[in-house]
Amino acid sequence: MKLMMPELPTTGKWLPTVPGLEFYQDSGYFYNEMPISYRVSEVIQTKAERDWFDKSRIGIFGEDKQVELLLAIERGTKTHEWFNHKVRGRSYDPTPYQDLCDHLAANPIWENWEVVASEYSMVDPRRNIAGTCDLILRHKTERDRYAVADIKTKGCALGKSGKPIIPGQKNYSAQLGGYINLLNLTWTQLKVEDCFVIYATELMSQIHKDRAGNNKYYWLDCLDTYEGCRKAFFREMEDI
Repeated sequence: MKLMMPELPTTGKWLPTVPGLEFYQDSGYFYNEMPISYRVSEVIQTKAERDWFDKSRIGIFGEDKQVELLLAIERGTKTHEWFNHKVRGRSYDPTPYQDLCDHLAANPIWENWEVVASEYSMVDPRRNIAGTCDLILRHKTERDRYAVADIKTKGCALGKSGKPIIPGQKNYSAQLGGYINLLNLTWTQLKVEDCFVIYATELMSQIHKDRAGNNKYYWLDCLDTYEGCRKAFFREMEDI
């Protein structure tokens, strides 16, 4: 399969979708009516991590773990739906997560970046991998500068000082690297050298920062991490 894209438009805000790429909730991704075997979300995880998620979801590790996971999924789903509607000028009721959504909308990142695609599906036809990136962004003044971004929702937490904090922060380099890889394959002419994780809770929202207070993620490191995960995943598939 070969990826065939239209010309990148010189005007207009939104990136065109990938022709022939479809996603169905029950059966996954299809490209030109052919099924895509793998998703970015599974390529970046080990078998043990995938098994833990599946077992937690059906309650094998206890009801408390199951409820916690299902509530986190609901919170993330409603927030993503709300933001996806918002950037298209539509309304969506995210109850009971309106405060979280308001903080997300007030994040300072929007002072410099604008959304040019949301819930944007892409495909690597050679390796048979597809994925959907939460957001593709373009810098408001450096118009040839693009970024991928992923929204992560968390529960409320306060630090020792009593100020709100983002609890349980993880490293999402592989996920961001996967989206950068797919976007590079989709639109080879775009300069994608920025990537963000945008956290949101009912008390605050901020990008994922390092200890110095800077953006945690560097695009080349994310690509390297993803490529390492992809190699490990396909080695694992050979052993099954």
